[in-house]
Amino acid sequence: MAVVQISRIQIRRGQKNAGTGIPQLASGEMAWAIDTQELYIGNGAISEGSPAVGNTKILTDADNLLDLIGQYVYKSDSALIQTGQDPNYPITRTLQERLDERVTSASYGILPNAGDQATAIQRAIDNLFITNTVNGAGDRVTLEFAPGVYQFSTTIYIPSYATILGAGKQKTIFNFTGPVGTAFAFVDDTSTTTNKVLSSTSNSGSTTEYNIQPKFCVLKGFTLNTNEPDVQAIQLDCVRDSVFEDIELTGSYGDSAGDSTLPSGGYGIGMYALSSIVTCQRNKFTRVTFDGFKDAVFAKEDIFNNTWIDCEILNSKYGFEFGVGADTVTTGEVYGPRKNIIENCYFYNIDRYGIVIDNGYGNKSRGNTFVNVGNEGGGNANNVYSQIKFTVKGNTSLQDNFDRQLDLAKVTDPNWSDAYLNEVEGKAFIISGEVNTVSLVSPATYEITAFRIPFSGNTGFKIDYTLKSSSYTQMRKGTLSVAVDGTNLTLQLVDDYEYVGTVGQDTRVEFSAIISNGCVEVQYVNDNTVGTTLLTYAYSTIS
Repeated sequence: MAVVQISRIQIRRGQKNAGTGIPQLASGEMAWAIDTQELYIGNGAISEGSPAVGNTKILTDADNLLDLIGQYVYKSDSALIQTGQDPNYPITRTLQERLDERVTSASYGILPNAGDQATAIQRAIDNLFITNTVNGAGDRVTLEFAPGVYQFSTTIYIPSYATILGAGKQKTIFNFTGPVGTAFAFVDDTSTTTNKVLSSTSNSGSTTEYNIQPKFCVLKGFTLNTNEPDVQAIQLDCVRDSVFEDIELTGSYGDSAGDSTLPSGGYGIGMYALSSIVTCQRNKFTRVTFDGFKDAVFAKEDIFNNTWIDCEILNSKYGFEFGVGADTVTTGEVYGPRKNIIENCYFYNIDRYGIVIDNGYGNKSRGNTFVNVGNEGGGNANNVYSQIKFTVKGNTSLQDNFDRQLDLAKVTDPNWSDAYLNEVEGKAFIISGEVNTVSLVSPATYEITAFRIPFSGNTGFKIDYTLKSSSYTQMRKGTLSVAVDGTNLTLQLVDDYEYVGTVGQDTRVEFSAIISNGCVEVQYVNDNTVGTTLLTYAYSTIS
């Protein structure tokens, strides 16, 4: 139609939340609420065709569309689901509330393959776990990272109650590009967005240190790569009651890497304490892979009651170093690591010790597997170090499995003089996890070595065995008890057994022992003239 006249449109204006609020508008009349930035138009009378008398809101860019979509009801189309007390009145929430249940990295502008994300990552963690804490437990959400590679060059600080979840190993990948320092560190509850406090260095003397130390954190489902030999992947300062699960940590340890003794010296995880009470305790590490570090785990201070289960320790100089360098005088270094458990873990290609404990007690290595450990990468024929070393008493190795024992305890070539260092060295109670079988020569009228066990110092061996002949009715179950005087290099063997079979043939096989090249060689004579005599044995040690 033709425009005859242009007139100014007059719009009412006022405040929605003051006075009488929005009045009833005339048909087609408009009103603007200044305080809420909302726009309305009058419906008109029913006689004019309006479905109802009232005002209709006009959407503007100040409106949140998610608030207007309606109510969210879980499984609203299923008659089998009842969310409320009455099936006719289900629990309803806004769509905004439903979406806010999950917080993703993208919500904070943290994007994969988009340059250095350190500032954005720290902003999200600060906002979610330091600033956004007014409701206590109600605000302790999970920060989820989508698959992708996230670069960052400075330390990311993590406070109490933080839950950081990736999509899985080699799916969510963090690349720390800093040439030195620490990738992830934990801070105590006095920390703010501008002042991050590490508990082990706070020295505030506060009686509430235990209550303010970092706690109840969860890190799960990601890979963290570091790029320099002296970088520390994760620094735990007095962290307690936290969970680390399905994480891969990679370093760049190599033969040229230095033996840095700084806290940031090439550790997969470094654990530190303020005292024997305010320390790292009750943390659980499950299915964590450590690959390429000077130390997979380093703790010289008084940590206790931490567990590592189903972890992999690969291509490193040391696996676990506990109490190494502790002066036993400084607060926090008096007792050393205590009552920690390393269980069902796999150690592969560790140049020196898989586990070494210089200070601390009550620690257990249980059911772990050690392959090419202590050989400086050269294989068991070139063994240089023990695979486990307990410098102090009070620690145990229970049913651990050592490939060195399989390679060197039963020598198939004629040279028994090859070096064979203890799988477990030092003051310890050891129950071997290996059951071995040896075929005894028939007949053997002089002493022949069946197997050997290395020792250091004064040691007691308990060797449980069975003997079974293929040609005679002979079954013998016994225990060889061997006492070794490591100072004077003398020993005593006692054979206590039970026998089932032909009367008088129980003594056809007799055992003795000698000391040779740092080992106890268990020898035998065998009067059985035909057939095969199988010796199956396992042993435990106290030293």
